Amino acid sequence: MITGGINVTIEIKRLESRHLTQFLHLCRELDAEGAGVSFTRLKSIEDTEELLADQRTFLYGAFENDKLLGVFRARQGGPGKEHSCYIAAALTAASRRQGIARKLMNYALKDLKANGIWMIRAWVYSNNHPSICSLLDAGFMWAGTNHCHQWDEKEQDYVDDLLFHKDLRAIEAKAAKG
Repeated sequence: MITGGINVTIEIKRLESRHLTQFLHLCRELDAEGAGVSFTRLKSIEDTEELLADQRTFLYGAFENDKLLGVFRARQGGPGKEHSCYIAAALTAASRRQGIARKLMNYALKDLKANGIWMIRAWVYSNNHPSICSLLDAGFMWAGTNHCHQWDEKEQDYVDDLLFHKDLRAIEAKAAKG
């Protein structure tokens, strides 16, 4: 549990089936605002159930008084790539810029590492400056670009898809060196 402002406690934990209705509501909220995140593809409770049941998907939530404020997903690689995952995160509009995403990511990365996943990757659209800053602040490194990856209606231009990665073993090695 993380305590913030006046009497505000944010609890970070793995999502469970009892959270799926709130999860779907958050996905719909993101879709309605036109957010460019993969969670907007989840359209039904069955979609969320399938995601939760997937043994290679790790889902985390940030809660305030049992209200879901944000989600973090890690999709573990298949055979020969089990050491890695791709991540995505999203928060309700009202929960952004309060440090919740950072707390959610830190919790998830610690849990992923405990589960043997040490290479963390994220694709982020080049016009998503808050996510880019969050990843860089968390120690991720820019690793490549898919130029002119997708048309963006708001920008009226193509946006790039940027790849970031973080090697969680490097944290361990740095700590060992002192």
